[in-house]
Amino acid sequence: VDDASIEEVAPTFRSLLEGTDIDFVQCGIDGIDATRDTLYTSMHTSDRIEYDALIVATGADLNLSSVPGAEQYAVPFYTVEQCYYLRSRFNVLDSISEKRKDKPLQVVIIGGGYSGVEMSLNTLERLGGEGRVEVTLVHRGNEVLQYATDFNKKTGQESLKKAGIKVMTETSVVEVLPADNSDELDDELKCKVKLKTAGAET
Repeated sequence: VDDASIEEVAPTFRSLLEGTDIDFVQCGIDGIDATRDTLYTSMHTSDRIEYDALIVATGADLNLSSVPGAEQYAVPFYTVEQCYYLRSRFNVLDSISEKRKDKPLQVVIIGGGYSGVEMSLNTLERLGGEGRVEVTLVHRGNEVLQYATDFNKKTGQESLKKAGIKVMTETSVVEVLPADNSDELDDELKCKVKLKTAGAET
């Protein structure tokens, strides 16, 4: 969040694979013939790739629609464009923070994976640290970084605790509302910005 270059945050596949024995091809897939071990592509130079083994790893798509209000009132954190938008929101929060120094900003991070934990720590640092901002991390699993290695899980959890970030596990987000419309709700978190790092679907 402002302390890394775009190449560090979102390197291209081509740059990552440079100097390796891996050929990177960016194109559409028109079909797969499993009987002939052939992949048909949209490339003009060669419309087919023969293989001995084929691994399909298309990743996941963002699914904000699973939580009412998330598309309108939460800030997703997946693409480079969203990173730039988040930076602009942080700049706005800087000015708000200057005007209300006696009351810390409230930021909620949704999702307790690697991105959510890193975003929580970076957000706290970027917005002035403890006393200037209060960060809450919400995760529906029973612990953050639940699929990480034991070492990474322990390191991440200890970092969150040391930083004073409030962690809410086994907690699902059922709706996201604008801050000025949530005063009468009991089970709600009031905040200036909600950052969503969860909600992907395969």
